[in-house]
Order: sequence, then structure tokens, then C-alpha cells
Amino acid sequence: MRLTLFNGQGRGRYRGRRHRFKHRHGNLMPITKLRPGDKGIIAFVRGNRKVTQRLADLGLTPETSVAILKTAPFNGPIEVAVRGSKLAIGRDIAENILVQAKGI
Repeated sequence: MRLTLFNGQGRGRYRGRRHRFKHRHGNLMPITKLRPGDKGIIAFVRGNRKVTQRLADLGLTPETSVAILKTAPFNGPIEVAVRGSKLAIGRDIAENILVQAKGI
């Protein structure tokens, strides 16, 4: 028995709920899910070559410790501290940075 919505589309397996990514390092989450004051370790960065290269140039590489300083309201950028620097990253790019949370 297949459930159909009014517009004719079937329900997907993960539709309507967010899930954490399973990886060899444990449960991973986008850096945007952390709150100010939380810390984490970058597991990997998703995206095309241009995005990943830019983030690597800023110091956001795997196995780097990051701390969330501030989050702007209304889906604005987030401010992170990494390698002694403060960076503001747009939320759409920050969704591609997956971290393993420390102390949550």
C-alpha cells in the first residue's frame, strides 16, 4: 500500500525530518546546528571544488577544532573561531561543514 499526497507525490523515506549523518567518526551534524558557545571538530566539508578550496584557504579543514561565537537571526551568517581567527560564514555554505560536536 503506497501513500500518496494530494498532489500525487509519494512520501519519501526521510521526508519531513532531519537526520544526522552517520560516519566513521560517529554522529555528524552541520555546523549550523551548534549553538553559540559550542565546540566541534570538522569531520569533512561537502560541496564543489570552489567552495571546498575557499573554506580550506580560510583554515576550515578536516580535524580542525571550531567554536561557534554568534549566530545572526533570520538565517544570517554564523561567526566561528578557528585557528585563532574569527570568521563569518554564510549559512548556505556553513550547511556543508559537518562537525562532530564536543561536550554536547
